[in-house]
Amino acid sequence: MRMTRQQHTDRATGGIVGGFAALVVGSAALLALGAVQGTDAEIAAEGHRQYCKGVATWQWEAHQGVQPEHRTGHPDWKGIAADECPGLRPAAPALDLSTERQLVQH
Repeated sequence: MRMTRQQHTDRATGGIVGGFAALVVGSAALLALGAVQGTDAEIAAEGHRQYCKGVATWQWEAHQGVQPEHRTGHPDWKGIAADECPGLRPAAPALDLSTERQLVQH
């Protein structure tokens, strides 16, 4: 059976529309994948910040004399805090508040 000219044109148009639809769907999929990967990076960065915060809390509480079972942070179990946690350094000596003078008397 031979196709008429109209049937041939309809078939070609359908192929163009189908190809365009596939392009749109493919582009949307790539954008969604990019958004998910960006979210994964944000989640990883937040996890790293929380890790560093926990190590800093642990070290500060250790410096303050808090026993390990009562500390709210966690030790540097990954062994990365010194190199990868910005601003983290050994704590300064504790202030001896018993020898401070009161500047204002009532």
